[in-house]
Amino acid sequence: MDERLRFVVECLAGDETMSELCAGFGLSRKTGYKWLGRYRALGPEGLPDLPRAPLNHGRATALDLVEQIVAAKETHPLWGPKRS
Repeated sequence: MDERLRFVVECLAGDETMSELCAGFGLSRKTGYKWLGRYRALGPEGLPDLPRAPLNHGRATALDLVEQIVAAKETHPLWGPKRS
């Protein structure tokens, strides 16, 4: 985190080009521009890694369908397989 903030501060100082800064910090220009963009958009709070987990799952059942299933099960508790 400190290294990212130091990178952004040096980048905003404008003494070196983005290519030189990225080479000095040992990262790609794409990553350098990503950090700079996050800093400009969110400030220092944008520099930590973001969670990689998806916000929604592609195979999840739609919420309205789940509600219909639960309502049908509550209305007709004897429907479905026999329980042991």
